[in-house]
Amino acid sequence: MIGRYHPARRAIWSALRRRPRALLALLAWSSVEALPALLSGYLTARAVDQGFLAGRVAVGLGWLAALGVAVLVAGVGTDRTYRALAGLVEPFRDELLAGVAAGALRRAVAAGGRPDASPVARLTHQVEIVRDTFGGMVMVVRGFIFTAAGALIGLLSLAPLLAALAAAPLLLGLGLFLATLPAAVTRQREYVLAAEGLAEQAGQAVAGARDVVACGAEERVAAGLDVHIDSQARAERRLAGMAAARSLCLAVGGWLPLVLLLAVAPWLVSRGMTAGAVLGALVYVTQALQPALHTLVRGLGGGGVRLLVTLDRLLTADE
Repeated sequence: MIGRYHPARRAIWSALRRRPRALLALLAWSSVEALPALLSGYLTARAVDQGFLAGRVAVGLGWLAALGVAVLVAGVGTDRTYRALAGLVEPFRDELLAGVAAGALRRAVAAGGRPDASPVARLTHQVEIVRDTFGGMVMVVRGFIFTAAGALIGLLSLAPLLAALAAAPLLLGLGLFLATLPAAVTRQREYVLAAEGLAEQAGQAVAGARDVVACGAEERVAAGLDVHIDSQARAERRLAGMAAARSLCLAVGGWLPLVLLLAVAPWLVSRGMTAGAVLGALVYVTQALQPALHTLVRGLGGGGVRLLVTLDRLLTADE
């Protein structure tokens, strides 16, 4: 089903490729923003093992202070990423506006053409939806990539086994989520079409209410509306089912690593792994991997699907 949206996907990739400087700036500052994800578990482990458990409180506080500095530096990176994001999003929005306006003018001056008010809705509403969701999706995807990469590198610095215990369920949950995306796009489109059909049918019934009553066709019109209402309800239930599927992906990719680490922690400690390393691994999972995966799944499963459907409607409106 996602193949149906090839023009939308092509437009998104094109918007990224045509602005390499803005994209490189975004990626560079994203790496700065990911410093806490990279260092949080490692610095926590050093603070515990070399500081607090060793009875050296000042050393432990020093390691934690280093983490505070990393958070402050990451704040600068966050500010710069939003500035770089504007270099991608705003030109893309301008291109969409120009395309919608050009298409409306072509239809208006074509043989047999007439002015059409529908482009106004696309200019004032749909383009802004695409602009906002496109920017959001860029931030969500690059945030997940850099945060997950930083956390996994940090886990490797503690112990490769810890990285494997976190990475395997994370990749499994991510794979399950990506596998559900085509169905999510289908359900979103069904919901949009069902809502539009109900609105159109209801508008016609209200506009012709006098004629409906005069002809005694109330029951027939009501029955027609019931069909559209039932269709929208079915589409909404199917769409809600995709939210349940996303929750399963989050459970596998976000919570299963935590369960595995807690389950094997006694065995790891008995084999010589320090308490600080285990605690650092838990910090990486709970403070980096879980939030990053949650944001990615909620973002792509919601805003990403809406972006694909809405952008496709904008790009194919003239076809």
